[in-house]
Amino acid sequence: MKEITIFGGGGHCYALVALIRATNEYKPVIVLDKQPSEKDILGVPVEKRKGRSPITTPAAIAIGNNAIRKKIAETLTGACPSFVHDTAMVYSSARIGKGVQVLPNAVVDAAVVLGDFTIVNNNATVSHNTVVENFCHIAINAAVSGGCTIGEGTLVGAGSVILPEITIGKWVTIGAGAVVIEHVPDGATVVGNPARIIKKTHEL
Repeated sequence: MKEITIFGGGGHCYALVALIRATNEYKPVIVLDKQPSEKDILGVPVEKRKGRSPITTPAAIAIGNNAIRKKIAETLTGACPSFVHDTAMVYSSARIGKGVQVLPNAVVDAAVVLGDFTIVNNNATVSHNTVVENFCHIAINAAVSGGCTIGEGTLVGAGSVILPEITIGKWVTIGAGAVVIEHVPDGATVVGNPARIIKKTHEL
């Protein structure tokens, strides 16, 4: 069994450690965190990360914040395997990048593209012919309909719904429970049913 280092000792780390162990291919041996608050997570020791020197060994990132996940990914030069829970359904025609996490009961439909370091969380659905760019997070119970494009760094909030053929820009935040019925520009935060823009949140 191969050893793997995990970055980020917050709540998502518990889910990732369990996901990695469920695959029976990698063994989490250490969690590195900038400001550790735990001594171990599910039996994996947590240590303070010092500096940002490149990491050449296999690694995974247990951080839900897309911008932080991108910064850490830039320091990783070793293997960054993807992990799919055995209760998730990923169609054979889907294409998955490196460092992707597909958690329990998620569905990644036919001809979907998942970019690098994207998270598809518990019970989320990404429907056919959708492209999800790098560093996105499709949160718990979110539903992305067919033919959508989700730009880099976007958070699709818990329980939200994106209607078919919608284009979501880069670094967008879609609030929990929002229903998105029209295209969303880069850097916007949208909430509500139907979703409306309430602010710009990200420097592009």
